[in-house]
Amino acid sequence: MKSLPSDNFKKKILLHICCAMCSASAVKMLQDEYHVSFYWYNPNIYNTQEYINRKTAAIKYAKELNVLFYEEKDFSYNYGKWAEKSSENCDLCYTLRLEKTIMFAKQNRFDCFSTSLLSSPYQKHDLIKQISNDFTHKYAVEFLYKDYRTCFYDCKNYLRQNGYYMQKFCGCNKSYKERYKV
Repeated sequence: MKSLPSDNFKKKILLHICCAMCSASAVKMLQDEYHVSFYWYNPNIYNTQEYINRKTAAIKYAKELNVLFYEEKDFSYNYGKWAEKSSENCDLCYTLRLEKTIMFAKQNRFDCFSTSLLSSPYQKHDLIKQISNDFTHKYAVEFLYKDYRTCFYDCKNYLRQNGYYMQKFCGCNKSYKERYKV
């Protein structure tokens, strides 16, 4: 029987989170083996109210779990600036957010990093893995890949039952338009 590591010997993992809903299944799969800290950097979220709703829910969930919550310094939300830069392209969106995450992980001496994007059945896992592994070589911080989708719906239901905000689209204006047929 495998014994769990003592808290003193757990690796520190920085988990990029896009929302409470996706972070829940990642934390569930990581918490026994890692000291998990959340990292919030999501300039891609379309419209100010949606950004506020997601961030508020993520902070609330971090407090519930007693998990440290970090966010990018010197960042002020401005979707228009993001849209100009990104062209609402998943590749660029992943790249910008994951690079900020690994840079923060390196600067703050985390052992590894991951992302709650890997919780969603709607995200491009192969692309996320490729981008993250490229950054691992560039920044020398380990990327932990796990398929957090296995408990996505159970965790989503838990959050819904506990009154958390549940978004209906990925985040960017493109996904908003696709969801609402605008």
